[in-house]
Amino acid sequence: MKISDLPNHHAVLLVHDERDSVGVALYNELSSLSPAHRFFNQTVLDIETARAIISWAQTPYNDEKIAIISFHTATLPAQNAMLKILEEPRDGVRFILVTSNKINLIDTVLSRLNYVQDKKVESKLSSLAEEFLQTPNSMRMKLPFTIELLSRIDEEGRKDRESVRAFILSLVEVLSSNHVEPRYVTETLQVASYASDPSASGKALIEYLSLLLPVVK
Repeated sequence: MKISDLPNHHAVLLVHDERDSVGVALYNELSSLSPAHRFFNQTVLDIETARAIISWAQTPYNDEKIAIISFHTATLPAQNAMLKILEEPRDGVRFILVTSNKINLIDTVLSRLNYVQDKKVESKLSSLAEEFLQTPNSMRMKLPFTIELLSRIDEEGRKDRESVRAFILSLVEVLSSNHVEPRYVTETLQVASYASDPSASGKALIEYLSLLLPVVK
């Protein structure tokens, strides 16, 4: 992933499982171009870092400057503090947010961002969703990638809900493209919304879909 691959928008959101290395790569590209570009990299984006980002963004500069903001989760105070700067930054200021956990972002932040999903990640998820749906119902939970998906742990040592949700949404796309009965698409979308709930069991959601969804050839 390179800067040129991203939309020319003042605030871009890139979701990637390897957000740390992607953020480093993007900043390495920028740092050779100008000392004004900044890299903010944290597991949890807190209010102190949000204030540092706002201060950087409000400091006058004659040329374009870009902030790479890489994080796994962001606190609610940090997100609320950054709403105005993400919507109306100074001329020449751009933000590229890189996260492995889109679920954590509030709607008012998401509405200000131009969302991008890495094409390689999208392609891989689509292939896995196709394999899942082509497999007999009784064998789906035994697929290697299903087992791996449900064993994933995020950067904070918790079950990786974002990966489960992303996979379920990829099932929606494959179901839609194969013109299955609309009720299956609707139900899968509903299950995807449950995946955002910290109390929901990813295993239970995937197991339910493995039994519910028809085999797609």
